[in-house]
Amino acid sequence: MTPELTILTLTLNEAGALGEFLSQLGPAIRPVVSSYEVLIVDGGSTDATVEIANKAGVRVVKQSKPGYGNAYREGIALSKGKYILALDADSSHPKDMFKTFWERRHAYSVVMGSRYLPGAGDSRPWGRRLLSRILNAVYATVLACPLTDISGGFRLYRTEDAQKIVSEGPYYDVVAEIIVLLWGEGRKILEIPYRYVPREQGASKAQIVRFGLSYGKTLYQLWRRLK
Repeated sequence: MTPELTILTLTLNEAGALGEFLSQLGPAIRPVVSSYEVLIVDGGSTDATVEIANKAGVRVVKQSKPGYGNAYREGIALSKGKYILALDADSSHPKDMFKTFWERRHAYSVVMGSRYLPGAGDSRPWGRRLLSRILNAVYATVLACPLTDISGGFRLYRTEDAQKIVSEGPYYDVVAEIIVLLWGEGRKILEIPYRYVPREQGASKAQIVRFGLSYGKTLYQLWRRLK
């Protein structure tokens, strides 16, 4: 029987966070949806991530190609539910908002959280908030796209729509790429404000440069595809 929902998360050495994440899913999801699966796409964890997931009885798939973009694509392709709830395993996305997403699903291809609508918030350090705002502003301006949080990953997709999208982004830019392509196809997308509270972690300057270049390349490719 096809489940109503696939809960999709990507992992790489998430043993410290995954147990709590999985324990919180049931109370947030079961009162709203009776039929769902949890799908974890693991990027080759060397800690106890996979063991914790297996003990919890969730479906675990080892990604076949390296990179966040490939893991995200594989997760969408392998999802069995009619809808896909994509969220992070570090519990930075508020699961109690799922009910609100679910209630609005019929009218939209994607119901997604936005850190930049009135009433929303972002608890990351100011430097990362600034870079994110610049990124989203540049994408929205160049592509004439009305979405406020193109790079945000807290989303409820209609599976049949998401699985039709052909994306190429190698890193986190895949998230921006998919939502822009859905919008470009005329799919209806609803943004709902939420407060993003990430775990404390840093990012090297090399990562920022590499990801920035990748976002730039993806933006150019999207501009060419949509013009």
